[in-house]
Amino acid sequence: MRIARNSRANQAKPALEYFSRFMGALYPDQKRLGEIQAVYDNLTLLGQLLGAGTDITKMRSDFQNLASVLLDQLAQEHYKKAALTLTSNARISVDVLTRNLFERTADIGFLATDRQVCAFAEAAKANSSGTEDSTQLDELRAHFSEYVSKYSVYHNIVLLSPQGEVLSQLDERNQVRVVDDPFVHEALNTSQAYVEIFRPTTLLPNCPSPLVYACKVMSTDGTHPVGVLCLCFRFEDECKRIFENLVEEDDWSVITLLDAEHRVIASSDPYQFPLGSKLKAIADGECGVIRFGGREYLTATRQSNPYQGYCVPGWLGHALAPLNHAFDVSDAPELASVSEGFLMDVLEVATLFNAELRNIPKRAALIQQELNRSVWNGNIGLARQEGKGGSEFAKVLLREIGRTGAKTRDVFNESTTNLYKTVVASLMFDCATQAALAIDIMDRNLYERANDCRWWALTREFRLELEHFNFEDIRQQEKLTQILRHINSLYTVYSNIILFDRHGRVVSVSNPACTDLLGTVLSEPWVRETLELKDSQSFVTSHFTSTNLYFNKPTYVYAAAVQGLGANPTVQGGIAVVFDSEPQFQAMLNDVLPRNEAGQITKDSFAVFVESDGAVISGTSSQFPAGSKIEMEPGLLTLQKGSSTVNLIQFADRYYAVGASASAGYREYTGVHSRQGSGVLALVFMPLSTSVALTTGTLRNTQQHRPQELKAPRGAPSIDIATFFISGHGYGLPPASILAAVDAKNLTAVPASRTEMAGYLIFEEKPIAVFDLSTLLVNQSCLHTDSFALPDHERKQVLVLKTEGSSEEFGILIDDLGEMAEIELDRLSKLPQMAGEQGSIVEGIVKPGNQDTPQHILLLLSAERLQRHLESAQRDNTTLNLGLPLRTFSSASLI
Repeated sequence: MRIARNSRANQAKPALEYFSRFMGALYPDQKRLGEIQAVYDNLTLLGQLLGAGTDITKMRSDFQNLASVLLDQLAQEHYKKAALTLTSNARISVDVLTRNLFERTADIGFLATDRQVCAFAEAAKANSSGTEDSTQLDELRAHFSEYVSKYSVYHNIVLLSPQGEVLSQLDERNQVRVVDDPFVHEALNTSQAYVEIFRPTTLLPNCPSPLVYACKVMSTDGTHPVGVLCLCFRFEDECKRIFENLVEEDDWSVITLLDAEHRVIASSDPYQFPLGSKLKAIADGECGVIRFGGREYLTATRQSNPYQGYCVPGWLGHALAPLNHAFDVSDAPELASVSEGFLMDVLEVATLFNAELRNIPKRAALIQQELNRSVWNGNIGLARQEGKGGSEFAKVLLREIGRTGAKTRDVFNESTTNLYKTVVASLMFDCATQAALAIDIMDRNLYERANDCRWWALTREFRLELEHFNFEDIRQQEKLTQILRHINSLYTVYSNIILFDRHGRVVSVSNPACTDLLGTVLSEPWVRETLELKDSQSFVTSHFTSTNLYFNKPTYVYAAAVQGLGANPTVQGGIAVVFDSEPQFQAMLNDVLPRNEAGQITKDSFAVFVESDGAVISGTSSQFPAGSKIEMEPGLLTLQKGSSTVNLIQFADRYYAVGASASAGYREYTGVHSRQGSGVLALVFMPLSTSVALTTGTLRNTQQHRPQELKAPRGAPSIDIATFFISGHGYGLPPASILAAVDAKNLTAVPASRTEMAGYLIFEEKPIAVFDLSTLLVNQSCLHTDSFALPDHERKQVLVLKTEGSSEEFGILIDDLGEMAEIELDRLSKLPQMAGEQGSIVEGIVKPGNQDTPQHILLLLSAERLQRHLESAQRDNTTLNLGLPLRTFSSASLI
């Protein structure tokens, strides 16, 4: 079958029908609905042949239509969940890489101004003989090695002369001596801060995916370029790490990155999608099917979202899953930890489901109601025929139709509940994915902060000046301040960068608004820890607490020791970077908030970074500012390092799906730790309702509370009684008094009528008066309800009655129909003596059988007495008398 692809103009229905062939989760529902459809076909044919009110052609058609709607909705939700997985993976893969590469653009700008790098390049240019100073060369390589030991995302650093000659490089295995590549000229002459190269280059001849950042190196006086510095990024290694976080070992999906020409530049499965393969991209915001290597793949493509103005050069995140496995993710494992009772409560009040989805149970209930009424009227007709009970075959057929109606609704109830669960599971998956993304972004970001402080601590000027710093020397202070401000201009994630001496006194700051700190002694615990560090690889992180260094707001401060120069250097002070946590964490969390199909943030969803005791680091909700506390169930806050979970919870008088993910660190960085010594977590909250279930949910009661069949033993004297319900009580009338049960939807109220007068209804082309007996009953505390119950006004039905000797027909409003009961004469009884019969509309009771549990009484009404009482009540403004003390019968449903 050939289907149209990748266009909004394509019709969704044919595509969905095609996708449904691959949705194994649909098979049980398709099978059950198909079995019931076959029963409807047979019963319709038999009913048409038999007559006697057994024609269910309309109900059969209604069932077919509703079954089609249900299967379409199921397929649509399974598709949405599969598409969400792919679109999420595509977006995350390219966005996480974008954030990482943004940091590289700052790195190259700063390292190209490094004094040691500039001096070496300038000396090499001046040395026309071409001889190398081996000592300086070793020192520069050691300098590069120090850099890569901190910024381990690089595999090589190369310094070139303006002519492309290799002056120095970290990786001595690279045998290149002269680089003949246009990027050298471009780097020397561009007005941009750097040049980014992702293509084959003579700089890295053996690298299949070279990603290089290049920047010109200026002379020490800043007047002319003396070289080009190149940072070589570990592109393959980074992509592998990203893919491993997104694709499980048993996952059939594949994640690739495409360049601007849609060629694969990275692949989680290079055997399926080799580097260099050209793939068809799907329009951003859509999900479609592509063919590759003789297979069809469900595919999503996402463009990179710019991060602080930086965007990868036309790259795309591209996620695919073989069509025959694309919908395996719709099995809803997210619900495994949710108790069935709690889940039913959530579904009871969830606001997630569209009108068509919500209407499925209602329409199923209407089909059943029509079938029940058809069966009931058929039994009334048979009972009114001569002889006892009429056709036995017709009774069997009617009974089977009734059972089919009950089974129809049970199947729709179960399938719809499964559909609701699929919707909820999809949202839970989204929350879990976004929480994992949030903590990964946080770890990667703070990894850079640990690197920055350690590298800047090695700045030669800092080491020299701190050894002999004089607070009276304005020149010294201005020199240090100029360097700090230059760094801060490149690395804008910091509120301030502070240099302090061996006594903890502030000697320089990058933020002009914080000059009042100059000369003050820093007394926070991390300062002493920093001054006790023994090597250049170590650093200190403060706890997330309020500090005057961040205008009395909470943040993280990263610090490293600044050592003097010489063979045995000692600590001369330290450098502290004050992370601008408020906007930075807010930006991270805003990026991971759940969004709808239009890309808009889901209303009332929010995300937080928290410590294990619930202390908030940052949150997108004004209810949870930094420093506040969020009360959560312990299971979501006590996760092991790097683990994730998702659950449904009741929180702040609503139900939420909550994804939680604990920090795992990034590369050699182990992540921040809370004051309790445990890690930090990301939580993403998606609201599922506007309230909580106040009563036991009806969704868990999937069986209708209908009376069991009342049938007399074979050969025992009996009579037929038509049963029904009003306000939760069971009543009965002889079939001879009933013309039919009809729908009450066309009932017309009469203005200014008495309360028991419900209105008029057209029956067989003439109006009849309809009365509501429930308004005359005293106890209305127990209503006859069932799962997915129809609204009260749609559940109401009318019994049309006619008494012997009267030409007037009238109706009574009822809640539901019962069975056509075959009652043993021995179970009939007159009213108790104390109740008397005078003025009563009840002419007898049916005593409970020995097997009936609980023991309920059926009240037998008299149509003649009822008519007289109604007429009398109309004339005399009297209240209807049931003729029984209320304590003598139960208000529960008849069984």
